[in-house]
Amino acid sequence: MCSLFETELGLDLPSYSPSVPAPRYSCEPAGDEQRLQLTPSTSAGHRTPTGTFIKKSGKTTVLLADQEEGAESPSYGRYGNIHGTLLLDESDTLTEVECKIEGKLDTTISEGGGKSTTLVKQRHILWSKQSAAPNASCPTQLAFSFSLPGTFRDGTEDKPLPPSYHVFCHGAPSLFLKTTYSIRIAITRVVHQKLGLWTKTKHILIPFNYVPRSRAHRPILPRPCFFSSIKTSPEEWYQAESTIKQRGSPSQSPLNCHLFIPAGRVYGLKDTIPFHLQISGRISTLRELFSSTELTRVYSAESHLTSSSSLPSLNHTLPTIRVFLMRQVTVEIRGQKSWRNIIAGEGTLSSVPPSMSSRYSPTSDICRESENLDWEGELRVNEEVNCAGFIVANAQVKDFVMVKVTPSGSSKSQFLDLQVSVPIRLVTDSWGDVSTMDSSF
Repeated sequence: MCSLFETELGLDLPSYSPSVPAPRYSCEPAGDEQRLQLTPSTSAGHRTPTGTFIKKSGKTTVLLADQEEGAESPSYGRYGNIHGTLLLDESDTLTEVECKIEGKLDTTISEGGGKSTTLVKQRHILWSKQSAAPNASCPTQLAFSFSLPGTFRDGTEDKPLPPSYHVFCHGAPSLFLKTTYSIRIAITRVVHQKLGLWTKTKHILIPFNYVPRSRAHRPILPRPCFFSSIKTSPEEWYQAESTIKQRGSPSQSPLNCHLFIPAGRVYGLKDTIPFHLQISGRISTLRELFSSTELTRVYSAESHLTSSSSLPSLNHTLPTIRVFLMRQVTVEIRGQKSWRNIIAGEGTLSSVPPSMSSRYSPTSDICRESENLDWEGELRVNEEVNCAGFIVANAQVKDFVMVKVTPSGSSKSQFLDLQVSVPIRLVTDSWGDVSTMDSSF
């Protein structure tokens, strides 16, 4: 048909040649190439463990693969694969081998009582005499492999499984929250071969940590100076503004407090979070806030001076400026809600020179009517905080950056204490290594 068509029209089809092979792919740009955008992978920093977790109980040994060497308990991530091997002594006496994967959320508050929510409930028969061939015995080794679900049913919705977490707040009101996950192996044996109906079941419980990974969606860029970066890259900072209120009818002009933190407000548990704090207003009002105290003697929460002057004797009337991380745990049961605040990290604080006291004398107010006092510092999550925040069923675990300003002689001061809370989210992984990024980003 094609030949007839070609003959009638007098056309010749072009000759075909092999296509040019695709160029080699390289992770690094060539000399005439440049990166337009880069999202580094964190897989290199989270290699799959190659160790084995071993649990021996009587005549049974449980081996769980892909675990950290020397770990006290196994760990699995989102949709984690639980796989390993059972080593069974005297396997000819076995009638059934069962494996259960269980997870639950337990909550209790003094006002509303307790509640338990099932998160995971899987049942797997590894071997059964009833389904085996006649006169067959259980093997001495049984391999198994199961995948964890990523969600659970919460009413009419599917919600992500919460990570392993435990908190118990004493006092009144009390609060208890615990999410637990475990592997339960049930071994059923015939006690006496001649009395085949007499069986005994032994349970082996292996708690495990469920750690679903999450990652910050943008980096914390290294900046040498806040004042330069806020001008060149204002989008990299989130600003929270508040006013320090006065008692009764205000007799002084207002003081404004500004907190600047990295704009993403999603930070890894191992991140160092920079911040900048500024209190601005009339010089006379600032002096009233820090009444009769040199501004170089403003204390942070740990009583470290914010200037290089020597440490005087502790005076409880000195003003305190504190920046810290707070975790709020909330539980609601039967319409009753209870929450407790837990310190998740304390910030370091240092003044940004030049300080006001070095630039102005008590008689120089006429030089300028208003001024800014600036501090900078860093926040880090406490080492014992190893879980990201989450919201699940009747429980919430949320995180905040907090600023607390306590005026000099707080009970007698005309200024009220100031507390500012900025919601953030703590995740397991940082965005990535930004040390190699171009400073123009």
